[in-house]
Amino acid sequence: MLDKMAFFVYVVRTGSISAAARKFNISVSAGSRWLQDLEQKFGMPLHRRSNRLLTPTPAGQKLFDDFSPMVDNSEHLCRQMQEFQQHDKGHIDIVCTPVYANHYLMDMISEYLITNPDVTFNLNITPWALDHAAESDLTISANASYQGYREHDLHLVRREIMQSPFRVVTSQHYLDRQPAPQKPSDLTQHQCLFATTLTGSNDWIFTQNGESQIIKVPKSLEVNDSDLLLQGVKKGAGIAYLPAFLVEPEIENGQLISLLDDFDTSVWSLNLYYQPPATASAVAIHFKEFLLNK
Repeated sequence: MLDKMAFFVYVVRTGSISAAARKFNISVSAGSRWLQDLEQKFGMPLHRRSNRLLTPTPAGQKLFDDFSPMVDNSEHLCRQMQEFQQHDKGHIDIVCTPVYANHYLMDMISEYLITNPDVTFNLNITPWALDHAAESDLTISANASYQGYREHDLHLVRREIMQSPFRVVTSQHYLDRQPAPQKPSDLTQHQCLFATTLTGSNDWIFTQNGESQIIKVPKSLEVNDSDLLLQGVKKGAGIAYLPAFLVEPEIENGQLISLLDDFDTSVWSLNLYYQPPATASAVAIHFKEFLLNK
């Protein structure tokens, strides 16, 4: 019964049976039965649903208010007990943007598992990582920032992992068909490859001598994966605006050509979001520190 009461606390906190079920590693149907069993035990409804929102009844609010501190205390005790383990044990849910997962995260997880074989992971690789932040232990998400950009407020701790300016690149195959743009506005006459998950839209930012301009490039090809954009531009499909760390090796080996180098661009910023120490699990804290120290 205590597990079902704790489950109800998380239903109220997340506003969702499915989110609470993921927390407890049970199916949604099992979570619904737990709520029914709890209501039958107390002989009264504990929650109601309206306009797809789940809210507690007055009785449910009483249960939540009085029992949620006990849930928090028990979880805090579990985290303290984990500190006595010689090796990390537990489960970590990670939501991550594709480009970081492909180029860095899998290598780090593989290295971590060598010395911590009793830790299990679940990875959700998506360009919209922050949409799932409430359901994960660690969230790794990127954004393109420039003067005037403001990040949405999140009730999580944020640490920046890396920064990288954008580079405008194309291939010789494309330049054999089209003359290279000499100024940002020339891009409106070119085939452009872009990802709204990288830049927020098809707006590319350029700055020179303290003046910024936003160029709305043609939507010749849109994908939500940076590696697919990289493949397309190398094949001669057009011009792309990609983080420097992703394209500099290709520029050095001659597969890509850098354009408009006299202009500054947006900055691609990669951030790690996580729960504060008071609510994070010990194993998530340890893996977070492992990531930040690499």
